[in-house]
Amino acid sequence: MSKKNIIVEREGAMKIITLNRPDVANALNDELCMEFYDAICDCATDDSVRAVLLTGKGKMFCGGGDLKFLLSKKEEVKEMLLKMTNYLHGAIARMAKMNAPVVIAVNGSAGGGGLSLAISGDIVISAESAKYTLAYTKAGLSPDASSTFYLPRLVGLRRAKELMLTSRIFSAQEAYDIGMIDRVVEDEKLMNVARQQTEELASGATQAYGSVKKLLNLSFSNGLETQMDHEGIMISENGSSPDGQEGMLAFYEKRKPIFRGK
Repeated sequence: MSKKNIIVEREGAMKIITLNRPDVANALNDELCMEFYDAICDCATDDSVRAVLLTGKGKMFCGGGDLKFLLSKKEEVKEMLLKMTNYLHGAIARMAKMNAPVVIAVNGSAGGGGLSLAISGDIVISAESAKYTLAYTKAGLSPDASSTFYLPRLVGLRRAKELMLTSRIFSAQEAYDIGMIDRVVEDEKLMNVARQQTEELASGATQAYGSVKKLLNLSFSNGLETQMDHEGIMISENGSSPDGQEGMLAFYEKRKPIFRGK
């Protein structure tokens, strides 16, 4: 599939996906959502991809849905929004389930679906100048792109409700203080820091990372004993894998392990 709304680059064991509509704040339209879904599916089905870095081109990460585009589809906006969310939600679901960790570098402000997308990664690093807003209710809309799932788990129900109902703008520092993102760095250092983090994950124990993601995804719906059953199954599978064997031996021998990703 030819891509014009995103840029996909391969660097060793990692892929870098860049939202590429800088003239309209990387706003989400049907084509971008489809291309993003396609790119994430490629990552999820390619075992040689061991980490993914997602960012935006230009001064903003993502301003959310492309309102000009949606208004141009007034007679079919219901169908268009269902189509867009099907692709976007499918991509976010694949990100959550695939072994490869997803690092998100929030290079600039993120609003609405852009904020939702930003917090769907496994590790979220933000430029200090970035601003955040849920924005949906100011446009008469309700949240999408996983924010009603992730945000209350990250910041608590009370704070998530306040941010969604007021649609107020808040800083990267506040986003960090409330636990919504992992790190805030100087703007000029963002991509170097994010690349370094992604490269480090790409050389790690990919299967073990996948197990961590799966276990945490299950933890809010399982009781204690059920969750521990899953833990037992996954640690035994990882312990018997080539990476598990190498990791335990390297730890015992006090050396750096060489993981192969399987």
